[in-house]
Amino acid sequence: MNGKVYRGAAVLIFLVFFASLLASAQQPESKPTTQASGQQASGPAATPLPADAATPNKTVLKVGTQSVTQGDMDFLLRNLDPQTRRAVAQQGLRALADRYVLMLVLAQEATNKHLDESADFQREMAAQRNRMLAQAEYQNLTQQVKVTPEEISQYYAAHGADFDEVKARQIVVRTKPPNAKEGTPGLTPEEGRARIEAIKKALASGTDPKQVAKDFAIPNQVMVDAEPRSIRQSSSLPDPQKEAFKLKDGEFTTIQETGSALALLQVVSHDRVALKDASQEIENTLRQQKLETEIAELKKKSNVWIDEGYFKVASVPAPGATPTEPPSNPPAKP
Repeated sequence: MNGKVYRGAAVLIFLVFFASLLASAQQPESKPTTQASGQQASGPAATPLPADAATPNKTVLKVGTQSVTQGDMDFLLRNLDPQTRRAVAQQGLRALADRYVLMLVLAQEATNKHLDESADFQREMAAQRNRMLAQAEYQNLTQQVKVTPEEISQYYAAHGADFDEVKARQIVVRTKPPNAKEGTPGLTPEEGRARIEAIKKALASGTDPKQVAKDFAIPNQVMVDAEPRSIRQSSSLPDPQKEAFKLKDGEFTTIQETGSALALLQVVSHDRVALKDASQEIENTLRQQKLETEIAELKKKSNVWIDEGYFKVASVPAPGATPTEPPSNPPAKP
């Protein structure tokens, strides 16, 4: 490979690496999620800091007249995304320093050439500042939201049906078209229905489901759940699962034809998730609801105005295309 091309590729790799590194560093540092048991969720291992981490004002590198302190580097390390964190752990802090120096050298040269004075650069800086401030305030609001045990209990009592579940055994028979070529896997529709009826009869008679699964199974063609699976109540459930909640224990749903299979469920039992097991889910739901309410109030107080005529543009112009001009006489701001 040509030496200049190689060096250019290396610089590009450094820039891509550092772009992701800086983007991750700009994310506000979030606290680890707390599980219902009160234990912190496991996350990526922290990148080790230098032994003298208690000296944040110590200068650890210089580029021209610009100094970088240990505190600057520690902040960067704390906010790395997991992928970059692993890369730093493998390559060591010295490799990180090389990339940091490269960024500062290029940034200083760009400043010397007044590239930071362009309109697009200023817009990007303003947009980046707004993104960081928005993220910081979102995190601040999230930390302020509190959910009490009483609120969790009240939600559970008012939405009890949302925590209903059934345990159901699935039966699936793979089928093939009547005119399928010889050797095509699956049973004919007639054979499939006969097989399902035989399975239903065996299960309804009280035969051990494990024995039924063994007796009727055909590899890659007929499957019977020896153990039932849990299905949680939800408005987004497919019809067969919705039907299961209306049936009694032991009953079967209607046979569903999918074009390549026949399937149905046998209801084994009905239950409801206990409050202690649903508490974390309810807390998350209430926390999100309160957060959305706070944000809605902020928007209401902020006197937002939008030029609906301008924002009726159907799509974003392709790169390089002439953008659609806003109306020459936009509506007056109220």
